[in-house]
Amino acid sequence: MSADPDTTLYFVVAGRVGRLIIWPCTNRMPQDWRVAFGPGTRTQCEQFLERQQHPAAH
Repeated sequence: MSADPDTTLYFVVAGRVGRLIIWPCTNRMPQDWRVAFGPGTRTQCEQFLERQQHPAAH
């Protein structure tokens, strides 16, 4: 049984090449990655990513 994505906390992180991904707060993040958003729910992180991909629409 998996956790509810809107009660588990996540970060949006930028990896080594700057690509943004959603990362669970419970997982250890690689040392050279940085937090771009969060912590927040999965829905909030998805909304952040959407705004980053389409900034003129918001």
